[in-house]
Amino acid sequence: MNTASNVATARTAAATNNTWLGKLRALALHALNLHLQNCAVIAEAHRRPQ
Repeated sequence: MNTASNVATARTAAATNNTWLGKLRALALHALNLHLQNCAVIAEAHRRPQ
C-alpha cells in the first residue's frame, strides 16, 4: 500500500532523519503504517462471509 501520503511521509522523514527526534518520528510513522496495514487485513477478514 504505497499511497501518496506514504511517499510524502517518507520524503519528510528522510529530510529530518539526521537527529534522534527525526529518527524517532520516522520509526513512529513506520509503526503506524504497519499498524494500519494490519487493521486493514483484519477488517478484510471480518468483511468476508463465512
